[in-house]
Amino acid sequence: MKEYITRFCEEYQYPAQAVQTLTAVYETAMKNASLRALFTEAGEAYAKSPDIDYSRYLETLKAACAEYSLPWESVSLLFYICLVPQLYRYYEQRQLPQTICRANMEDLKWKLQECRQVYGIWGSFVPDWFAGFFRLTRFTFGRLQFELVAFPEKEAYVQRELSKQECPEQAVNIHIPSSGPLLHEECLRSYRLAADFFRGAFPGKTVAFVCHSWLLYPEHRHFLPANSRILDFMADFDIYSSYPDPEGSDLWRIFGLPDCSEREALPEETSLQRAYKKWLLEGNVPGIGIGVFFLEDGSGTPVRL
Repeated sequence: MKEYITRFCEEYQYPAQAVQTLTAVYETAMKNASLRALFTEAGEAYAKSPDIDYSRYLETLKAACAEYSLPWESVSLLFYICLVPQLYRYYEQRQLPQTICRANMEDLKWKLQECRQVYGIWGSFVPDWFAGFFRLTRFTFGRLQFELVAFPEKEAYVQRELSKQECPEQAVNIHIPSSGPLLHEECLRSYRLAADFFRGAFPGKTVAFVCHSWLLYPEHRHFLPANSRILDFMADFDIYSSYPDPEGSDLWRIFGLPDCSEREALPEETSLQRAYKKWLLEGNVPGIGIGVFFLEDGSGTPVRL
């Protein structure tokens, strides 16, 4: 398995230091009977069904790592890497394109890089997130990631009474990985690919898309520059609900720090960081927005309310 881990990391172009760290941590972990048994049990369970109890395994791993002084972030990422060969087999069994599986696995690298930036560790500090990929419920199409969900905050949507579209029971939820610039042309292409993939889940010809993200916070319109790519992304949606997030739970995504409470000390290395820092220092509070748009069959343009 060590050789496979090395090949996997090299295939996805992990930094050499990350490959060294992950393979060394794996070797150390496998010398521990409890961890070795846990990896084996999880692998056998996953071979029977992709819908295993990921949270239980991760909680047990975290406790074992604390007991044996191993970096939980690295071990949790290794846990998923070891399941990847079976994941590819599930794609083959379900006649799903292997290219989608490969695109999904890129997300492990994005989370690896986030963990390194925020905590200085090669691994992942949000391992529960990966379960959607390994359950085969979340899929990557181009720049964005998508999964079917129950329509969020349906009551808030209905109360708007502005939509020409009937509120559906479910929608395609959009996730935005930290894989590079958020170019609008790439987002439009991703929407079209996702609509084709999920269209069978919608009785008519119209596919509903939703997004629940800090990127959709309406206050952005008041302080981000007019050429902001975030504003371009927001313009695709009718933002039908929003709320403040005084804890700033997503600020780490902007500033790359585990604790962003000291506003004066926040970095100003990018235009987004500078704009956000200035706005925060003026006493403003970050937040979350929830938006929707519809994509009709044969159309590549989002239809707002």
